[in-house]
Amino acid sequence: NAFYIPGVQPQEFQKGDEVVMKVNAITSIHTQIPKDYYRLPFCKPSGGPKMASENLGEFLTGNKIQSSAYSINMLTESFCEKVCQVELSR
Repeated sequence: NAFYIPGVQPQEFQKGDEVVMKVNAITSIHTQIPKDYYRLPFCKPSGGPKMASENLGEFLTGNKIQSSAYSINMLTESFCEKVCQVELSR
């Protein structure tokens, strides 16, 4: 069985292939305006976040898809890898 999502092309992965991780804007029950994911102290990708929308629909619906600092590979186990270290203040 399969289904089709308009504007999204299926991808095939082999063992070890990189699976690109992306982030989206953060929404709140207290406001209708989404916040940029990286306004909070999350780890940023090297070279800074880049816009990574896959189709026009994502853009038109207000999704702000960006690159992520996280890296995973298909069918490859990995445990507790440090992405970055951030010091938080009050």
